[in-house]
Amino acid sequence: MTTPPAHWNPTSQRLWQAVRDGVPLDLTTVSSEGTTQPSCSALPEIPGEVIAALLLQPPPASASAIPKLQLAGAHITGSLQLQYATVEIPFSLLDCHFDAPVNLNDTSLRATDFTGCHIPQLSADRLHIDGDLTLTRLASGGISLFGAHVRGNLWLTSSRITRDDSGFAVNGPQLRIEGGLYADSAHMTGGVNLWGAEAFTVDVGQARLAGRQGPAFCGDGLRIVQDLRCTNLLIEDGGIRLFGATIGGQFWLVNADVCNSRGWAISAPKLILDGGIYAHGLTAEGGINLFAATIGESIELTASTLLPHRQHALRAPGARVEANITLDDATHVAGDIVLTRLESKGALSFRNTTFSETTNVNLKGATLGTFRMESLASPPAALDLSHAKIGTISHSRDSWPSHMALTALTYQTLDPVLPADHRLAWLRRGSAYHPQPYEQLAAHYRQMGYDDDARKVLLARHRLRRRGQRAPARLWGYVEDATVGYGYRPGRALIWLLALTAAAALVFAVTPPRPTQSNGPAFQPFIFALDLILPILDLGQEKAFTPVGSTTWIAWFTSLSGWLLSTTVITSVTRRLSRSA
Repeated sequence: MTTPPAHWNPTSQRLWQAVRDGVPLDLTTVSSEGTTQPSCSALPEIPGEVIAALLLQPPPASASAIPKLQLAGAHITGSLQLQYATVEIPFSLLDCHFDAPVNLNDTSLRATDFTGCHIPQLSADRLHIDGDLTLTRLASGGISLFGAHVRGNLWLTSSRITRDDSGFAVNGPQLRIEGGLYADSAHMTGGVNLWGAEAFTVDVGQARLAGRQGPAFCGDGLRIVQDLRCTNLLIEDGGIRLFGATIGGQFWLVNADVCNSRGWAISAPKLILDGGIYAHGLTAEGGINLFAATIGESIELTASTLLPHRQHALRAPGARVEANITLDDATHVAGDIVLTRLESKGALSFRNTTFSETTNVNLKGATLGTFRMESLASPPAALDLSHAKIGTISHSRDSWPSHMALTALTYQTLDPVLPADHRLAWLRRGSAYHPQPYEQLAAHYRQMGYDDDARKVLLARHRLRRRGQRAPARLWGYVEDATVGYGYRPGRALIWLLALTAAAALVFAVTPPRPTQSNGPAFQPFIFALDLILPILDLGQEKAFTPVGSTTWIAWFTSLSGWLLSTTVITSVTRRLSRSA
């Protein structure tokens, strides 16, 4: 065919000739002010069936021309149907207005461009494009890309997609993009569904998304070779969901504002991220869920605001983080932080962080290289460090909450180095007595060579344990404490012995006992008192003299006291020797 069909309107015939010559046909008009007129009523009309006919069977090319369809500023009447078709020439429809939805289901295309177009609906399920699919500045009521394959890039920059029903504005489950998906500065009401999709990179920076009944950004099972960029992203409602997603680069949330009134603001259970989460200035209204996630670098939530979902601001039980987790620089946390069984080789840092009055921080069973709580604007209400394993605990003196759980907590270093009296006040914040925290603190002091501080800690442990014992054991504990400080104050034994011996010697010097032997030794009050007090010694005085009158009771009391004191000393020394061994 060397001429266009005669029944085509003049504009369609001009397009036929432009395709034949391989040149663009620009039908846009320019106003007196120099701006294009996008009004649909003012645009020349071309039927959708003409576009389809030219794509499916383009006219023979002019000499030295490469056929391609390039149309700008047209009003496309009727519908453009290319379902199951194979189009061999590239085409671009720029700033065109479509009356009806465009059907590209199961179509094979080369590079395709709908920049600036107005399309009621774009259906492109299982579409195959051997190049870029450009939807920049597209205005549409919805895009469907289920199972589509784009060998180049998918461009949605500055697009405006508004879905009126409960579906996704961009629905791309199992979409495969060998290049990147670029939707920066886009507005999408209804959200984006990339369930099970693949892409080299995804960029929704400065975009504005809103989910209706589901997430605003659904990436369950999404696989990204490089980065997921959500810098300056605004999600009005619906949040981000990335269950089981795999990201080979970084997850950027710098200055993002993510809201979800129905669930988590950011939900990424079992996320596998080779890089880190970088979210300086993030606002997460609905909290963050990183259950069992694997993070190859750091999680940086500096200068962020975390508002809770069901009282949880940050939840990451069983997560693994290769580097640091930082909530520093005036980060505001208004809900609980649950990091049970967390494994981090770096530092978990709360520095200059503000916690709400009801915030609980749960690190039960966590393994951390360093844990920092420093210069807090307000400490959390409670902290659970039970069964945690921490290399270094660094803190300010006023950063600890009033309620703490420290049972089975182990650590290597406490920074700063504080006297035992300050550390004991720290241990007393625990909700219930348990010996292990005291043993751990004493071992820490012994490791540093502060034996006196270690003894103070262990003595405090015995005194606290005594409160829960029955009356006989509690009474015996008082005796041990008063006499030898449970074996940690052995010098007291000598003082008690000397005092008791001196008192007894004074009594018997005033009222000497009666001799029992005619040729016995001379009476020595001090030796006689010492013979009564130390039952394991026989100095000859006790056998040679018998107390008289009321001194008999004093002798019995002295002997009993000496026996109790000696037994207590032996028990305490034995306990200490066994502990040292």
